[in-house]
Amino acid sequence: MARMSESTPQKREFRPATPSPWLIKAAQTLVHTELSLKYKLHIDKDSLEMLKGLPEGAGAILIPNHADETDPRICLELSRLTGKRFISMCNREAFDEIYGLAGWALQRLGHFSVERGAHDSKAKEFAIETVKQAKDILVIFPEGEIFYLNERVQTFHSGAVEICMQAILEQRKVDENFKAFLVPMAIKYHYKVPIENLLLTRIEKMEARLSIKTYAPTLAGRLRCIQKTLLEREQETFNIQIETTGQDDLAQEIVETENAIISQVEEKHKDLPVSQAHLIDQSWQLSAALKESLAEEADHAVKMEIQREIDALREVAQLSSWRPQYYGDDTSPDRLAEALLKMERELYRIKRPQPLTTRDVFVKLAEPVDLSTVIDQYTKDSHAVRHNLTGDLHEKIQGMVDELIERAKAKGKRGL
Repeated sequence: MARMSESTPQKREFRPATPSPWLIKAAQTLVHTELSLKYKLHIDKDSLEMLKGLPEGAGAILIPNHADETDPRICLELSRLTGKRFISMCNREAFDEIYGLAGWALQRLGHFSVERGAHDSKAKEFAIETVKQAKDILVIFPEGEIFYLNERVQTFHSGAVEICMQAILEQRKVDENFKAFLVPMAIKYHYKVPIENLLLTRIEKMEARLSIKTYAPTLAGRLRCIQKTLLEREQETFNIQIETTGQDDLAQEIVETENAIISQVEEKHKDLPVSQAHLIDQSWQLSAALKESLAEEADHAVKMEIQREIDALREVAQLSSWRPQYYGDDTSPDRLAEALLKMERELYRIKRPQPLTTRDVFVKLAEPVDLSTVIDQYTKDSHAVRHNLTGDLHEKIQGMVDELIERAKAKGKRGL
C-alpha cells in the first residue's frame, strides 16, 4: 500500500558522472571479493575478447537485460576483467539515498542520473557526449527497470539506439569516419543449490503475517494466494472495486488495479499529459510531472497530497512486475524465487530484496552492432530504424538468455 516517503524531495538537479580511478579500483576489488563469496560468474573468453576488441576511437554502448539488483556489480566486474571503464545511466532517486552520500559515490563510480518519465535532456546530452568521446563504454539497461523476470526480457525502450545514432551524426561533423557500436549482453542468474525448503520457510512466514489459513498444494499456488491477498490490500487502500475475481483472473486484476490507480491521479491532474503506451511508463511520466509540481508548491498540505500520489504511482510501477503467468506449478525454482522476492518487497517494504542464497551468474555478449552502417536509413526515417533495431536487439538478447537458461540446466545436471 502507498505510504509517505521519509522526506519530501525538491526539484532534483542532473548529476553527471565524475569517475574517480582510485574509487573505481577499490570498488572493483570489493565487488570481485563479494562475487567470489556469493556468486559464481560464468563468462566465456570470446565474450570478453569481443568487448576488449572494440575499435580504438569508436563509441560503444553496452546494453544488458536488467534482471536483478546485482546487475551493476556484474558490469563492474566485467569492467575489471576487460580493462574498460564503464559510464552508466542510473535512476535519479538512487542519488538521494543515505542523505546524498550514495550520490557522491555513484558519480565517482561512473554513474550519471536520469529522471525516469521526464524528458531529461541533460542526461541524454551527457550520454551522447560519452559515446562521442569514445574513451569509455556507456551502459544502458533498455528495459529501464528491474522486473525480477530474469527469463523473460521485457519491452525495450529505444533510447540506446537513439543516443548511439545521434552521437554518430554529431561526431561525423568533425570526423566523417566515426563509428559507434551497440553491444548486446545477456545476464542469467541461477540458484546452484536446491532452494525449495528456503522457499517454503519464507512463504510460511508471509502466510502467517497475512493470516492466510488455507494453503494451496504447490509453492506456486501458495505464492499466487499471497499475491492475491496483497493485491486486495492495495485495492482497499485506494478504494478500488475490480470486476474480475478469482485466481484465474489475477493477471487481469493486477492490470485493472494499475489502471485504476493511474486514473485516480489523472482525474486530480487533468492538465498533466500522459503519452506513454505502457502502464509503468505512464506511472513514471506522471510521477516526474508531479515531482516538478512538488518542488514549486508552497502549501504543506498540498505537498503532502502530491507526495501521496507519487507514492501511489510508485506502487503502479511495482505492480507492473507482478506477473502470475510467469510462474506456474511446474515452473523452475528460479522463477518462484523471483516471485517470492517481489511479494516480500511489498509485504515487508524492502527496497532491494536479497537473493535466497548463493547463485551462479551466466553472462554472454553478442557481436557488436555497428550503427554507422544504417546511418543513411536513419536520416531518412529515424522512427522506423529506431523501432526495427530496438525490436531486433530485444529478440537477440532474449535468445541469448534462452541459451544461458539451457547452459545453467546443463551445468546443474553435470553437478548432480
